[in-house]
Amino acid sequence: MTRTAFSRRALLRNSAAVAGMIFALSGPAAAQTLGLGTTQGGATGQIGTALAQVISTKSDLQVIPQVSANTSQYIPLLDTGRLELAIANYPQTYYAMTGTGMSTRPAKNLRLVATLMPFLAALVSSEKSGIDSYAAIKGHKVPRYPENSLGDFVVRACLAAGGLTYDDVTSVPIANFPQQYQAFKDGRIDVSIATVGSEPTFDLEASVGDIQFLKVPAEALPKVQESLPGAYLEDVPANDKLPGLDKPTTVLAYDYLLFANADVDDATVGKVAKAIYEGGDYLKSTGPLWKDFDPKQIGKKADIPYHPGAIAFFKEAGIAE
Repeated sequence: MTRTAFSRRALLRNSAAVAGMIFALSGPAAAQTLGLGTTQGGATGQIGTALAQVISTKSDLQVIPQVSANTSQYIPLLDTGRLELAIANYPQTYYAMTGTGMSTRPAKNLRLVATLMPFLAALVSSEKSGIDSYAAIKGHKVPRYPENSLGDFVVRACLAAGGLTYDDVTSVPIANFPQQYQAFKDGRIDVSIATVGSEPTFDLEASVGDIQFLKVPAEALPKVQESLPGAYLEDVPANDKLPGLDKPTTVLAYDYLLFANADVDDATVGKVAKAIYEGGDYLKSTGPLWKDFDPKQIGKKADIPYHPGAIAFFKEAGIAE
């Protein structure tokens, strides 16, 4: 199977199409509707779309993705109860709840519903660029996201993996992830943040030729964690079906999370958790981002508190840690 064919099968519908399908499959018009904070496109968009589909088809709830430019826009909406659900990775959620790093004040009303899967990310370079390590990025053009954004923290962490800072590279202002991908394809930056198995990696490789995930050195993890709390390293084998994996590598990993506003009732959160638990096969079928999803691990022990409704379901299903 070609990479293009694999990509097409992995692609998910956009939010508008998802909403239409959910309306058709979600049952009675009186079904309870929940908003799910997510982003447009990229890995977060793909995850949000899959979750909306599985919850809406395996429960009497109707979940509609509510798209924002980034997580910093929709986490405050969830914290104040204007959204019921949202997704983000562990570092973002940690910073949001503590009011540090990417967040200016603590979001006290976030509660975990499910730990989803390891989010595998790193910087990619074009193989023809000659950049084959993080140290080799020195002197090259890198994306410079707005200060305290997720992209900013990921780039800082990746530079630290090579013993570098922004002072050692040429910074190119970037507003968001779609703009970053375009800048990489246009040659305006030499490296790009990417997620293993995500749809954008197929686009990048189709545009610039072979790309490769840069290997994160094991000894760099403490420095990486200064920017990305909760991050760990994951060894990824070579995979000729996925861009950037012509050879084995080691990437950054941090868990991706679904969380709810603390005031969402326990029964509703229990239905959400149950739908995810029972929908594992479907979620895995939506694309390689879900490859490592294990339904029995959705209640994985975490430093962030779970919603009581989720805990009740975990105990009922016998998966509580």
